[in-house]
Amino acid sequence: MDDFEDGRLLRIFVDETDRHGAQPLYTAIVEFLRARGVLGAIVFRAVEGYGSHGLVHAANAFAWQPNLPILIEVVERQAKVDEILPALRELAPDAFVTDERVRFLHLSQKKA
Repeated sequence: MDDFEDGRLLRIFVDETDRHGAQPLYTAIVEFLRARGVLGAIVFRAVEGYGSHGLVHAANAFAWQPNLPILIEVVERQAKVDEILPALRELAPDAFVTDERVRFLHLSQKKA
């Protein structure tokens, strides 16, 4: 019995200091996803990384204000990803986003 569903995995990369108004951009993205009924999202704070600008962001004791890479992972059904993607582009126009096909099993008592 195969209960897995086809879905998409979005990985959204932003910097720790990126903002949307008064709040961190990663918080704004999670709130945006939750308000639109996305199954779930998780935020990871990296210890080191760099993006297209080539500047390395690293956690170290001497950093005046750390600006570490932030990764938000989202697993959702195809239709929902297609629905939210245009607004996500507006919310985070400078984010780097990857999109992969996945199969997921939602182990919950609630129906999604």
